[in-house]
Amino acid sequence: MADQESSASLIRDYGGTILLAVVLALLIRFFLVEAYRIPSAAMHPSLEPGDTIFVSKWPFGLRIPGFERAFTSPREPRRGEVVVFSMQDGSHRDYIKRVVGLDGDKIQMKDGHLIVNDIPAEIPGSAKSNCAKEKTSDGYSYGVCYESPTVEDFGPAKVPPGSVFVLGDLRARTPRERGSDLPVRSWGVEPLQALRGSALWIWLSVEPSNSSAVFPNFRLNRMFRRVR
Repeated sequence: MADQESSASLIRDYGGTILLAVVLALLIRFFLVEAYRIPSAAMHPSLEPGDTIFVSKWPFGLRIPGFERAFTSPREPRRGEVVVFSMQDGSHRDYIKRVVGLDGDKIQMKDGHLIVNDIPAEIPGSAKSNCAKEKTSDGYSYGVCYESPTVEDFGPAKVPPGSVFVLGDLRARTPRERGSDLPVRSWGVEPLQALRGSALWIWLSVEPSNSSAVFPNFRLNRMFRRVR
């Protein structure tokens, strides 16, 4: 009898601990930090396919899963910030891009090069091996690369109120999605309520699978690197 009571008590204790751990993990994922795996080279050279990053959920307002409206006050995104946003086309798919234009900025894309408020973003003399550096008006810099065919031209046009202009770091035209006749846009104007989080750092990086490889190739030089 004593053994049965002891076993039942042990099951209750462990069950309660496991349940608490699951609840905490879900709360952290839904409201604090979530992991995202990078599937494409759209953010090269900053992020590579196979990178897994942590994204903070609180900067742009916390949401109850299934609801679009945030119940906390969001902050304004920053120029140069790498963000995750949800497409507002009904698919609710998440994408990751860099914020290159804020409300009222005049944006132009020409032959893959970014021009903000009539000023080229590329740092003069930084181009090397099809890559270069761009700098925001407040001095934040990040790397970009160019591939042919380059990203579609845009503008000049002003970013509408309550929106941001987002763009991938790889200035190449994105191929068509499987099963779709429409190309995926490499840039876009997105409403602030579409923003879901701000990229923090790379916590795991694995070379995309190779059929001949027996073990995964961990890219240790990329792990625990801050996303810039």
